[in-house]
Amino acid sequence: MIGRLVAVVLLAVVGVYAVLLESPPDPVPATAPPAEFSAGRAAATVDALAREPRPVGSPASDLARDALVGRLAAEGLAPRVEASAALAVEGDQARAARVENVVATLPGQRPTGAVVLMAHYDSVAAGPGAADDVSGVATVLETVRALRAGPPLRNDVTVVLTDAEEAGLLGARVWVREWMPRDRPIVVLNWEARGVEGPSLLFETSPGNAGLIEAWTASVPHPRGDSSAVEVYRFLPNDTDLSPVLDAGRPGMNAAFIGRPYQYHTPGDAPANLSGASLQNHGGNALALTRALGDRDLAPLDPAASGAPASGDRTYFVVLGVLVSYDSVWAWGVAGLALLLVVALVGVARYRRRATVGGVLGAAGIYLFGLVVAVAGGVGLWQGLVWFRPAYADTGPFLGRPVLYEIAAGVLAFVVTTLVVSVVRRRPGAVALAAGALLMLALVSAGLAVVAPGSVFLLGWPVIGLALGLILVLLVRERPWLAVPALVLGAVPAVAMLIPFAVASFDIGGISDGLPVAVLTLVGIPIGAGLSALPRPGMARGYALPILAFVWVLILAGGGLQLDAPDPRTPYGSQLAYVLDAETGAARWVTTDSAPADWTRRYAGETPAPLRAWPGDEPVSRGPAPALPVPPPAATVLVRTPDTVRLQVASPRGAPTIFVRTDVAARSVTVTYPGRPVLSVPLAPEPMSLRLDDVPPEGVVVDVQLTGPATLRVDDQTLGLAGVPGFAPRPPELRQARGNDSDVVVVSRAVAVP
Repeated sequence: MIGRLVAVVLLAVVGVYAVLLESPPDPVPATAPPAEFSAGRAAATVDALAREPRPVGSPASDLARDALVGRLAAEGLAPRVEASAALAVEGDQARAARVENVVATLPGQRPTGAVVLMAHYDSVAAGPGAADDVSGVATVLETVRALRAGPPLRNDVTVVLTDAEEAGLLGARVWVREWMPRDRPIVVLNWEARGVEGPSLLFETSPGNAGLIEAWTASVPHPRGDSSAVEVYRFLPNDTDLSPVLDAGRPGMNAAFIGRPYQYHTPGDAPANLSGASLQNHGGNALALTRALGDRDLAPLDPAASGAPASGDRTYFVVLGVLVSYDSVWAWGVAGLALLLVVALVGVARYRRRATVGGVLGAAGIYLFGLVVAVAGGVGLWQGLVWFRPAYADTGPFLGRPVLYEIAAGVLAFVVTTLVVSVVRRRPGAVALAAGALLMLALVSAGLAVVAPGSVFLLGWPVIGLALGLILVLLVRERPWLAVPALVLGAVPAVAMLIPFAVASFDIGGISDGLPVAVLTLVGIPIGAGLSALPRPGMARGYALPILAFVWVLILAGGGLQLDAPDPRTPYGSQLAYVLDAETGAARWVTTDSAPADWTRRYAGETPAPLRAWPGDEPVSRGPAPALPVPPPAATVLVRTPDTVRLQVASPRGAPTIFVRTDVAARSVTVTYPGRPVLSVPLAPEPMSLRLDDVPPEGVVVDVQLTGPATLRVDDQTLGLAGVPGFAPRPPELRQARGNDSDVVVVSRAVAVP
């Protein structure tokens, strides 16, 4: 019994230490030597630029653009504004805008190409974007300043500060389409954020990243992130400004910090909430990596431009503060060794009469069932919280004070782990359960070696360690003084790798998807079974432990409901908009919240239903509002052919955003901003939704390919509800909802096209 307690304490210490090591470095003050990156100096840039929201085309965006031009010019560069337009389809909506990227180059001495430092200077309408992405802009500017203060580099360093990222990566798409060098090697380093704190994670690279990872591992002072994120991200629909670069077959790397996503895309993404440590981690890595790439031949890194042979990928990860990297072809060896050691474990267990092959296979099935229960339990925990606090359906899963819920999720994983171990402790036995769990993980590792080799390490090395440890436990028989150290050492890779991964998963999806509970259970069951397999197990305790732990889940969840109540420090988001139907003159307050707060219900408390004047398909709650004396959007049919309609759309009231929607299927759309390139994209054969941002006073020409008569809906949109009679500011415990669809005034009209 004492041996088990010692083992649990030691492994808990390892897990806590591994999590603490993920923290970013302390910020460096503004008094640091000129050639160093200083978060103190970069924070001054954040304070200057992130004073208000900067959606594309807004006056605040124009001020930021001009300030960036001035900052780069002050550093001795020759900045230019690359003006164009872009059109792209994002999900079920086409989006277009005029874009103005700020670009400058720090010349190298004997360039083989250019290292491109990229970040976007626009923000969503809801918040000033201190983290997303003025932190990236400040990282780039402070890096350039430090580079100029140090020895000159061999290669050019090109700064690309993009516009309209939040409108569909439009600035990056324009740069790739019109200005990215085609026959000159480049490496693009993009700096992003999806939270306001946490370590700077290298989470995405281009395929064939061996040379990039070699430079990264050899240079960055505080490496964080791993190649499993790279593999997962390649399968996800998520995009950043690096996506158009990778789609064009060019090399690049993506880094971001994701801690405290509660503030992401909200008014809380303000300078006061941005972590100086995260900014230091971002910038210190950016400077070191730029210097490393700036002094090497870039041709081998960009085969598309240089014709050099393509390279493979590298696996990389940080364990207990040690950076490990090797060629991903070794994934097969790691997966194979894991499977071989599990087979050896089964053989030794069978020889020692501690398990049978049938028992191991049966236990493997129980392990899989336990993981399913863990996911269901995690999802059920979230759904239960939503039932008690319906506002979570709108504000979650990223919460202002989630700590008690996160502890509850961890205890829930303990419940599932101890329950499974208790069920199989006598038959088929703890050894069979440990071997069955490791067998499943080894088989998954083998599958990952085929589809995602960079992620094999995450399961392969824990299986190798635990299998070796359990083999030694079985071989030493009734000698706890040998068995306990063997199990602890064998479990270190699992604890050191998977516990930080589970903790980080709270910032990926909160607790709503059950991922943290599943990961903790995934590692907990084989370790728990291993503890039960130690010599001198003592008397079985039945199910008292999981039952008691489940009671604590309920207590912690109840405490979380009390702790996370809305207040001025952690307000809940509240979505509200004003919609005027110009044909009928009827005005409505509108909310998309499924559980509106009392303040919101005072404006829009009716039962949710579709509203044709609202530029969205979801049902909305509404309430009567005063009709504003404003003109509707202008929409003139210029040309009508059997399969095309050409419209001139504009906003007499000066709205920067216009929506054009059709009630019949459209096959393509062409957008022409005055003085900008003509842009076309094909569409899925369904009704079109087109959003035009930064619309000039003279308007935009839109060509839609459709057949038969149609009714088009044209809406213009402005930001801010303060000018609407009857609107009162939110109480302190509420804030504007996340994103771009809250606190807008929409004026809508119909246009018949015979």
